[in-house]
Amino acid sequence: MEYFSFNIVLLLSFFTLCFSSQQCNWAGSYHSNRCQCYEGFTGTNCDTDCHCEGHGVCKADGTCECGTGWKWSASHHKCVWDCNCHGGVQCIGPGECGCAHTCKWGACRNGQCVCYEGYKGDDCSHYDRNIMQNKDVKMAVNIARVAHYSSEVKWVDIAKQSKTPWLTQRDGVHQWNTNEIDKVSLRTDGYPAWLPAGLRVGTLVYNLFGEHQQQGNYTLLYDGEGTVDFHLADHLVHYRSKGRIVVELSKFPHDGLEIMITETNPKNPLHNLRLIAPGYENTYLRFPFHPLFLEKLKRFSEIRFMSFLSTNFHVLDPTTWDSRKLTTYHTQAGENGAALEYVVQIANWVGADPWVNIPHLADANYVKQFAAFVKQHLRPDLKVYVEFSNEMWGSGSAKARYALQKGQVLFPGDDMETAGTKYFLKRATEVAHIWSQIWSGHDKQRLVNVLSGHSQDTAAFDHMMQLLGDRKSSFQALSMQDYFNCQWIAGSQPQQFMNMTMSQIKHYCDLDLVKHKNNDHHYMGVAKAHGLQLVMYEGGPAVRNPKYVAGVTAKAHAFNRDPLMRNAVKDILEAWYNIVTSKGGGPFNYFVSTDIPMEDGQSWGMTEYTGQDLHTAPKWLAVQTFISDHWPNSQLGPKCSFVRDQTTSTVYGCFLSGGHYVCAKSADNGHSWTNIFSLNQGDKYHVTLDGYDVKAKKLFMRLTDRTAVNTYHVYSDHTHHWTKLPGFQYFTEEFSPSVVPRIPTAGDTRLDSFQHCWD
Repeated sequence: MEYFSFNIVLLLSFFTLCFSSQQCNWAGSYHSNRCQCYEGFTGTNCDTDCHCEGHGVCKADGTCECGTGWKWSASHHKCVWDCNCHGGVQCIGPGECGCAHTCKWGACRNGQCVCYEGYKGDDCSHYDRNIMQNKDVKMAVNIARVAHYSSEVKWVDIAKQSKTPWLTQRDGVHQWNTNEIDKVSLRTDGYPAWLPAGLRVGTLVYNLFGEHQQQGNYTLLYDGEGTVDFHLADHLVHYRSKGRIVVELSKFPHDGLEIMITETNPKNPLHNLRLIAPGYENTYLRFPFHPLFLEKLKRFSEIRFMSFLSTNFHVLDPTTWDSRKLTTYHTQAGENGAALEYVVQIANWVGADPWVNIPHLADANYVKQFAAFVKQHLRPDLKVYVEFSNEMWGSGSAKARYALQKGQVLFPGDDMETAGTKYFLKRATEVAHIWSQIWSGHDKQRLVNVLSGHSQDTAAFDHMMQLLGDRKSSFQALSMQDYFNCQWIAGSQPQQFMNMTMSQIKHYCDLDLVKHKNNDHHYMGVAKAHGLQLVMYEGGPAVRNPKYVAGVTAKAHAFNRDPLMRNAVKDILEAWYNIVTSKGGGPFNYFVSTDIPMEDGQSWGMTEYTGQDLHTAPKWLAVQTFISDHWPNSQLGPKCSFVRDQTTSTVYGCFLSGGHYVCAKSADNGHSWTNIFSLNQGDKYHVTLDGYDVKAKKLFMRLTDRTAVNTYHVYSDHTHHWTKLPGFQYFTEEFSPSVVPRIPTAGDTRLDSFQHCWD
């Protein structure tokens, strides 16, 4: 009887929801016994669609007054993209023409191909190692985990970094999360198939660091039918239509922004929810990653995706290819990691070798399909580093305990630690063999199978190598970690630590350096003895407060932000370079690119949040100075950069002349030039033109110093004045449909007088 009553309640809730929502045909909100229609819809029940396509308002005759970049098409009876393209080129967005060429290794924007780092030409088909910012560099980086609290903004679609699982809230219950997600039927993409009456689901973005993030008009897009609301952050909805909402977010609190699905149509559930940052609505599919995120990766030779793939937290047993995270899932956060497609896309855009980690629960077909996918989609000039799981030793994690359990079954005569190590080596070798089979022939040169060991325990590492035996031929590299903790002074002597000066703390880091040099020498010898290259999977500062003593965390954070931390990081980098990299070993692999300081005092991040003034990030400055010191031929941007005002045929350019950059314009296709603007850049900065706004007559230009810190500037051709902009605002404006991006390197034969720029 209880079961019957419960189902009756659910059924009545279902019909009540559908009735109240369907009265407005999911194109309006129902208040005070009447429908208030969304923009683009009219009628008593909002049943008249003016076919504005989410970009206009209804006119009296039932047609639409289309928005900017759109126009009314009588033949199609709807708003369509409005652009004036020539030569058979078609619109690819509102006010945006496509490219005459297919952009092989890049993407089209406003009629020009924007090439991946290292590619050039009208169609981005020509590879040139010399124009890459990581040319000859051996310095790697781990990127941060995808999470709603991650301060590394990776996508311009912020919803990809939203909280999972969903929060649930109920009418009449004043509770942040009622934890009733088990009462919601979820689709395979993670969205609710339907919602019981009075129950809604929500998610968070920009949590814990929202005050640092970009303000402005965000665009929320969704497919299907339902109702979406916003909470926590100050917001003002400027436009609401079916499937598209423009909301001004003027202030983010520390808790971030809550996006709430209050209703969904069971016959056509709301799904594919996107929250697009200001300026990127028209381009987010072709340019999915935030420019500030990509900029910070271009000087690194390898990118390790361990955290991005959530290697430490996989729970699907087995992890199968069919169960992997797809790009269509409601978030890229969560215990099973982000989609593999994004790993390859990030590597392709910045021209860095990807380092991927295979989940410890992956079955053989998953490994095979993973290897085949990367081979098919990774650009041909890049290598791939492959590592089985991450730190599968000890017993402090689920994956380590899994190895111990498996080892005891397969090797019952061995002690627990030996059995666990044997299982790890068995599975790591099997994974390496699968990859080697898929990447055979010529592609074998691009594959680096990596074996990682517990380098903080020399005896355990050496024992692992003894057990490995002849299987060493399955691998090309041996990997270790290299964190420095300044002799654990923060944890072992917390009261003394709090009273130390920054110089005194740095002294303990100096004492720590001797141990790290000895470790580097030892493992370099082990690697050489086994015919393997020594590489690092993680390294960096680890000044922590493990006992959570009051005051220690604040002091640890302060030291991580102090200029002396720059020296401490530089010291550890130089030690690795002198002992390992310069002797044929691999790069130092910094952990991690961007992260907020933690409650235990640990500050993993090279920077603390996307958009930070990098002059305030001593660890970033140390790494970039290290790169500039050892690889002076690495690029900070293109040698020359040009943009063309297509309405006047005027060319603007910034190029080296007499040892420093000159910025000028030409009215005769580059034959003669007139100097028109200067920021007194001298020879200390690299100058790059990013684009030209043909409507506002504005140039977008950045200065880059040798620590790879950019300052962003806009030059008005009307007032002849410069304006300095924050990075977020700069790229929001630079991605406008009226902005023409810079000419692809070597992509304009009329600039042949600058042939040295392309060499």
